[in-house]
Amino acid sequence: MYHLYYTLESSAMGCHAALEETGADFVLHRVNTTRKRTRDYLSLNPLGKVPSLIDERGDGERLILYQSGAILLYLADRHPEAKLAPTPGSAERGHCYQWLSFMGEMLQASYMMSYYPERFTTDTEGREAVVAKGAKWVMEYLSLVESALIPGPYFLGDTFSVCDLYLHTLSRWNPPNYPRFADFPSLARNAALVKARPAVQRMLEVQGEAA
Repeated sequence: MYHLYYTLESSAMGCHAALEETGADFVLHRVNTTRKRTRDYLSLNPLGKVPSLIDERGDGERLILYQSGAILLYLADRHPEAKLAPTPGSAERGHCYQWLSFMGEMLQASYMMSYYPERFTTDTEGREAVVAKGAKWVMEYLSLVESALIPGPYFLGDTFSVCDLYLHTLSRWNPPNYPRFADFPSLARNAALVKARPAVQRMLEVQGEAA
């Protein structure tokens, strides 16, 4: 049994979809981001953010994880039958690590510059420049991903993986004046294919959008 802590339209979406892909039993716990995090939640995730995952492994053992990329890879390894990631040690697995790290460290971080510019400067008058710089980097990074998805349609060619689930989450983030996935043909194709998957549709129903 898994427990996933999430908020709407957050990076927990990919982890939620991965759980749906595995067919495993899980319980969702929505975190109220308008309130101060409880001590109990901070014991799961000291950053106070989402997602957080608890895996009740049996015999009283449980594993607690946070960070989207780590959770996605963990679920892929725990459920190899779901085929969410390539075989460990393969070249494809290396590329999977690369793109998950890239999206977490570079692309998602640049989106955060629009949503939370105050995290990147103590100068209130400088927040506009932070947002503009984030938009510039998102354009550069999306252009890089666009090239990586050719011929595609997935990061790993014809093979769907957790990398595509991560990217799908980012496809839903549209800050004003930021580049859109629709402006990149391969990105738009990837997002549409991932969104059409039954597991992703089930996740979206819970997230409030039955496409």
